[in-house]
Amino acid sequence: MDLAIRGKLAIYYDANLKLHFIKDPLVLVEGNSILGIDSFSKLKKDINKHEIIGDENQLLIPGLVNCHTHLAMTLFRGLADDLPLDTWLRKHIWPLEDKLQADDVYVGAKLGAIESLLAGVTTLNSMYWYPSSEAQALEETGLRGMIAAPVITGIAELPDAIEVIEKHHNTVQERLRVSLSLHSPYTVTIPDFQEANKYLKEYNKSQTDKPKILLHTHLAESENEIEQSQRLHKEHDIDFPEVSTPTELLDSTGILSEYLLAAHCIYVNENDIKILEKNKVRVSLNPLSNAKLGNYMPPVPKIITDVSSVGIGTDGPASNNTLDLFDTIRFLALYYKGFHHNPTLIKSQEVFKLATIGGARALNWKGIGTLEPGSLADIITINLKKPHLTPNNFDYSILNHFAYAMKGNDVENVIVDGKIVMRENRLLDVDVDQSIKNVEDATGRLLS
Repeated sequence: MDLAIRGKLAIYYDANLKLHFIKDPLVLVEGNSILGIDSFSKLKKDINKHEIIGDENQLLIPGLVNCHTHLAMTLFRGLADDLPLDTWLRKHIWPLEDKLQADDVYVGAKLGAIESLLAGVTTLNSMYWYPSSEAQALEETGLRGMIAAPVITGIAELPDAIEVIEKHHNTVQERLRVSLSLHSPYTVTIPDFQEANKYLKEYNKSQTDKPKILLHTHLAESENEIEQSQRLHKEHDIDFPEVSTPTELLDSTGILSEYLLAAHCIYVNENDIKILEKNKVRVSLNPLSNAKLGNYMPPVPKIITDVSSVGIGTDGPASNNTLDLFDTIRFLALYYKGFHHNPTLIKSQEVFKLATIGGARALNWKGIGTLEPGSLADIITINLKKPHLTPNNFDYSILNHFAYAMKGNDVENVIVDGKIVMRENRLLDVDVDQSIKNVEDATGRLLS
């Protein structure tokens, strides 16, 4: 069905990173693509049998991109809070995950997909167990996404992760992709990283008819990551290089490239950032989960200035504890101003870019994160007729509202791949109450 989407204002970056504001906009969608965007007065003659959605109170923007999460961890939300990362992970989360079954991941991921869509996220990148169950959840809810089976040396091996790529990559009408997710330098040995990177290079060279796969990992998330990596390699009787940072460690393995997506990058120094940019590494910033777990905060102003491909993510809903990307957007826009005593850091247009086209570039997913004609029709509308979004007389005041005032529940309509999945705050074809009950039942069983 063809769509005509109306609004008060449209904001988007184009492929050349030029910021556009269009007053009284009309977006024409045919199939799964944006046919045109301009003022209503210029395009209204082209409305034929289009279904019209939106009104003069709506802000039209690209669907938000969540670059790093663990979708099915809705199951563990609120169960292990106020703990440092290592304790949280090893004493609480990993023991619970050891009891997971495929259906648990399916119901957890489905609730996560619902939560994401309600808050305007149309694309996400998840690393989690039983990825086929996450794939099913994404397909049923209409969300666009990237999934993966984690690789952990001695626990979860590379062939299983490759099997997921062969089964799911570029499926579900090309809405579903798969990454090669090696958990971290402190859980995966150098030889395993190198073997995975060899497969990635061969796949990306040979599979010319499919999108490139990415290698997705947590990088420099823990303060003692090098010490943990050294212990891991000693346990497996593997020589460890003379390096001082996790970034240097991965650089020494030869795996840093434009096909590596590094999540977190908290403990990175100026030289590390130069290494990341030199190798065209993609970065997902997750500052809200970093803060909650008591980690130091990554040098975000430096990273977004010096690294070309940067997006933002919520991290998992057990370490944030929400998949509402607007919470992370507002935190990112505010925190570094106070920390550095500099209100000019991370302006509203910068965080808007990170959440839209920046995220698309970080995931190497062409055609999303923008409202340019010819791009994929992933569009959200935000109701501006709210007390906390008033006044909204000026273009830049609305962009400032995006960074400092908007909330996930301000999202009114969500279109993914040209299909309406949420209309007037109601998800279509999804039983939200049943999904909530399914997660409560699954979590109860895991805790019992």
